[in-house]
Amino acid sequence: MSLRRTCLCKTGMAALAAIPCFLSISRPADAEPARYWLCLTETRGEQREVKRLPLADDGTFKLSFIHSVSRTPVTDTYRVIEGEIVQTSEIFMAHGAGLPSISDDVDATGWRHEDGHFIIEMNRHTGPIPLRIQAQFKNALHTNGTELALASLGYSALTLAPCDEEKDIEPADTSN
Repeated sequence: MSLRRTCLCKTGMAALAAIPCFLSISRPADAEPARYWLCLTETRGEQREVKRLPLADDGTFKLSFIHSVSRTPVTDTYRVIEGEIVQTSEIFMAHGAGLPSISDDVDATGWRHEDGHFIIEMNRHTGPIPLRIQAQFKNALHTNGTELALASLGYSALTLAPCDEEKDIEPADTSN
């Protein structure tokens, strides 16, 4: 093996040996955590972005609504993990169409009855969430300590998905 090739091999081996060191370097404790954003887009029409909202540092948000059959409140809790939406719980007062009814429901990890509410804990990967918005069902998105009444945006259908970063968007025309 030539001297040049030996030197390159040693340099390459040193670089490979250094990779674990670079991978183990974490950001400083005072560095900002990864920030996730939620984007609401039109489900129909041009599928234009309507609103962009920051999430809490832990990536959590909630959707709440009045169940159309039982007429009782339901709250779904989610978390964005590595750019993907995962439903972590559903809280409701009465069983109705579309609500869990057994402890081994799909992706359920726990089930309990507490303070008059059924609480199902889960680890359900959802992908983008299509939402049908009707004012009488009080659809709301809860993010980072704020509540957004979704009917106030003027759309009957929206899709909720993680988005990359904060950016200015022009308000969508809601006159349709």
